[in-house]
Amino acid sequence: MKKLWQILANLALYGVLLFFAVEYTFLKPDPWHAFVVLFLLAVAAVVSVIPGLHARGVSPGEYPYEE
Repeated sequence: MKKLWQILANLALYGVLLFFAVEYTFLKPDPWHAFVVLFLLAVAAVVSVIPGLHARGVSPGEYPYEE
């Protein structure tokens, strides 16, 4: 069930970003906002496509090189 909520949340966030991308690119042209939104979409797409960029096995209370 948790995975379903994550998928729905991601779809909602991508939908909002796509809405703003269309709005700032075509409806109310604003080059800076359009660049920022499209850059965020590009980074999100690259991170989801390349699995090596995903964090795995990270523990917030552990430093990996303690001796």
